[in-house]
Amino acid sequence: MVTRRPSKWLVGLGVVGGIVLLLALGGWLGWQAVQDYFVQAYYQQSYQPTPLAASQLGAYPAEYHLQDVPWIAYDQPVCQSASLQMLAAQRGLAEPRRHFDFLMGFTYGASSIPGKTGFAPYTDPEPGFLAAAPYLGLTRRYYITDSPDLFLQALRYYLSQGYAVRLPLNMSRLYNAQEFLGHSEVLVGYAADGFYFYETVCLPPATCQAGEQAPGAEGIYVSYRTLLEAVADQAKSFFYSWRYTFVVFEPGPVETDLGPIWKRNGQLLIGGNPYGPKQGADAIEALAAQLEQRGVKLHLGDLRIELETAVYLRHENGNYLREAFPGKADLEQAAALFDQAAGDYQRTLDAVSDGLHDQTEANQAAGWLRDAAQAERQVGDIFLAHSP
Repeated sequence: MVTRRPSKWLVGLGVVGGIVLLLALGGWLGWQAVQDYFVQAYYQQSYQPTPLAASQLGAYPAEYHLQDVPWIAYDQPVCQSASLQMLAAQRGLAEPRRHFDFLMGFTYGASSIPGKTGFAPYTDPEPGFLAAAPYLGLTRRYYITDSPDLFLQALRYYLSQGYAVRLPLNMSRLYNAQEFLGHSEVLVGYAADGFYFYETVCLPPATCQAGEQAPGAEGIYVSYRTLLEAVADQAKSFFYSWRYTFVVFEPGPVETDLGPIWKRNGQLLIGGNPYGPKQGADAIEALAAQLEQRGVKLHLGDLRIELETAVYLRHENGNYLREAFPGKADLEQAAALFDQAAGDYQRTLDAVSDGLHDQTEANQAAGWLRDAAQAERQVGDIFLAHSP
């Protein structure tokens, strides 16, 4: 996924009991302090970060390159699940990317962004990695530090121990572009002055070609200074309380009960979060309300890109349900509802592609969005019926 800089409240979604604490503390801590508190509480609760310690690292060679990771890149903004697909493939788990979308809940839902028209047809990937890992026989480790030297040492050490490393970072730094682009890359090797990574999304500013290369491909070189800047940029833009992050997946126990995945994905699709920006179907309906209230006065911004992505992802979600759960009548219905939502997004996209000309056109587009939201809410209900 390529994402723009979020509001603090976007990353503060889902802090249980937050409104109670807000009422209790708001008077004397001040709004900004309370806001910051909830953001950091969300990160601690949902990301489960582990401070990096020098004692966990050992010696490593001057150069190293993994030979067992395939390079898989897409021409759609799906960097998060593409990262997990490569990391799982290294462990012998060859599955289509939409399998990882499902386990992560990454493309099962939406998020509105305060002060911006539209919605992101994704959910926060970090809790998604944590949720998906046990179903792959893996344990996710999210390491953090403020020390650039310790960070670089850890990257080299874990690579030398055979671990592909996932990095959340600002993609633009890697390609000398300007606009912040939150992104996910996979490190596969290092040399004296830098690292090699596999690009996950071959869209501008990247210049690669989408497709799959056999394990052992060299990848794209980046100096250690540029990599540090890219990772620190993401931390700053997403208001982390740490500067550097990396993720590794270690072998772990295997979970087979999909009940928690059905429940989580169902909740992500339905929304209903009372704190912060709208989520799931609520976020889609919020955009519909904007179109009804402001119509031709609305600045469309990146809405076209978001709708294009929503069309693609909802078809992908429907196809996955048909492939993974054949013969399940209710899930076949859910797949049809995803396709219905994709059709509604396409009609909305067609309406806004050359700008909204009058309020009647805006209201029609809003109606299609409300239909899409209703379809996704129905899918969420079907999923919840499969959960404990």
